[in-house]
Amino acid sequence: MANNFAQADATLANNNLTTIVSTTGNKQIVIGLLISNTGTSSINVTAKLNNGSNDRSIVTNAPLPQGASIECIQGKLVIPSGGSIKVQKDGGTADVIVSLLTDVA
Repeated sequence: MANNFAQADATLANNNLTTIVSTTGNKQIVIGLLISNTGTSSINVTAKLNNGSNDRSIVTNAPLPQGASIECIQGKLVIPSGGSIKVQKDGGTADVIVSLLTDVA
């Protein structure tokens, strides 16, 4: 089975916990999770790994000044089969970019 590099991205349109990446088959490895504040005021951001059943915190209410970004993954993170990466902000606007290695057995 081939491993492939991929990217998922989203603009967070509301303050709900938003699924950015989800798996249904093989595992995926996150090699980057960047959140950028594209709004006009400071915001707080939260990122979670869902293991298929439960959400686990990657970063919780991290302050993100106007125009700043945060790299939430130091190293690598495995998303198990049935898992996902979710991100939330408390106001303003933000972009999320996730870099992945997909189809990992």
